[in-house]
Amino acid sequence: MIEAVVFDLDGVLLQSEEVWDAVRERYVRERGGRYDERVQRAMMGMSSREWSRFLHEEAGVPDDPDTINRDVVERMLAAYRRELPLLPGAEEAVRRVAAAFPLGLASSSNREIFEAVGGSRARQA
Repeated sequence: MIEAVVFDLDGVLLQSEEVWDAVRERYVRERGGRYDERVQRAMMGMSSREWSRFLHEEAGVPDDPDTINRDVVERMLAAYRRELPLLPGAEEAVRRVAAAFPLGLASSSNREIFEAVGGSRARQA
């Protein structure tokens, strides 16, 4: 028996990977770092602590990892305020499932992003 349904935010509800890539690339280039396919590929699946340290140590961003993480998250929030990259059918799927089951939301995104996106979408549903 199904007691609840948990949706993953990134890749299930949001097409977020491209936004993360664009935001981090712009940030790295503005800071004089190196951003290429190897850097982009290496960060896939990394936690925010890991990728911010990687950008500092391997991609040449002079800012400390905490600053990198904070600045990138602020830019992600701004990007999501401009346009939330919902996957086609995501809202309808959530509404249909919500009519039958309690819902949960999971994500490995930074807490600020999770709360901003998950909280705002939940209030609209």
